[in-house]
Amino acid sequence: MKNWAGNLTFSAKEYIEVDSVSKLQSIVSKASGVKVLATGHSFNDIADTSQTQISIKNLSDEIEIDTINKFALVPAGMQYADVCRHLEKKGWALFNTASLGEITVAGSVLTGSHGSGSNNPVLSDCVDGIEMVLASGDLFNVSREDSDEFLGFVVSLGALGVFTKLRLRIVESFSIKQFVYENISIQSIAENFDAVFDKAYSVSYFSNWKKISTGQIWMKFLDDSNLPQLPTQWLNGNIATAKQHPVKVNDPSPCTDQMGISGKWLYRLPHFKLDSSPASGDEVQTEYLVDRSHVSEYMSELLSIGDEIADRVYAAEIRTIKSDDLWLSGAYGRQTVGFHFTWKKSDSLATFLPKIEEILGKHDGRPHWGKLFSTSQEELSSRYPKYSSFEGLLKKYDPSKKFRNSFIDRYFINY
Repeated sequence: MKNWAGNLTFSAKEYIEVDSVSKLQSIVSKASGVKVLATGHSFNDIADTSQTQISIKNLSDEIEIDTINKFALVPAGMQYADVCRHLEKKGWALFNTASLGEITVAGSVLTGSHGSGSNNPVLSDCVDGIEMVLASGDLFNVSREDSDEFLGFVVSLGALGVFTKLRLRIVESFSIKQFVYENISIQSIAENFDAVFDKAYSVSYFSNWKKISTGQIWMKFLDDSNLPQLPTQWLNGNIATAKQHPVKVNDPSPCTDQMGISGKWLYRLPHFKLDSSPASGDEVQTEYLVDRSHVSEYMSELLSIGDEIADRVYAAEIRTIKSDDLWLSGAYGRQTVGFHFTWKKSDSLATFLPKIEEILGKHDGRPHWGKLFSTSQEELSSRYPKYSSFEGLLKKYDPSKKFRNSFIDRYFINY
């Protein structure tokens, strides 16, 4: 079995799909090593194991909605597309969504994945309670209101147990209008960063970092009375009058509707339609989550190697994320910018990544846990104020080291 991108072959001696919590508990209690495999959209070995790999996709398909307290109890192995459709049918929504409908809620939460928006935190931030199976096989519940440790359990890399259900904060359903500006230079983005990224509910900028090329600003506005009148020309670019794809030469039909066509949140917040996969998997990805206060420095230095980046990427994306208090979140404690790279597969990428990391690792830049990076344990541990606290959770809740694998061994050594 391989991951979605095909750059990793899993090494598990057995793969089991479970269909009940009791079966899951039995398997976990007896196994010497366990990891959960979701849809395989991680690009490193975070979900790999030499022992037992488990899928929880068949565990449950029921969502319980608490309309009074505005919570949804969601099966952890459910894909975002199914969760979103269920909530919308009942008149509810998530504040933000994953980029792809096919990835699971637990996979996104455990790795600190995010959408975009200067006032939108990582997707994990809406988690208010967790039901999970511990290494002993016992069912365990932890919530934001009753435990300070909760903040370490959310983005926990699958190292503390197997999530079975997640209680998510929900909001009333809302509509979005999406517009794209094209022919916008990276230099214009750098010079007008706040004006661009604070303009809409969710904003992304796509380019290839080539010094003389231009890119696209994707803007998602709440469809309400505050929707601004947008100029046809802006930052020396123009508003698109036909649907766009982030990679200009690609077919835009899988993308969500643009040009101000109003649609419900689940049909506009993702860049791609819920049932569409934007690529064949012939790619790998890297992302760094960095301190927004230093964004000008980061952009200047990336632009200095922009032509080298452009030779290696299909597309690169810039997004903003609100700060949060989750211990291993890339946005912990600071307003954040995400620099994302979708790379062409290449043997030379391993030697090029350190160039990217030398730039984006400054000022405690943090790599996305589920993507490719080569940052050392020593460097990584110094960039998270609660790193040692998380290692304390590992010692407390997985003393037998059942949920460890080569990834956890590599980055959490004081355990």
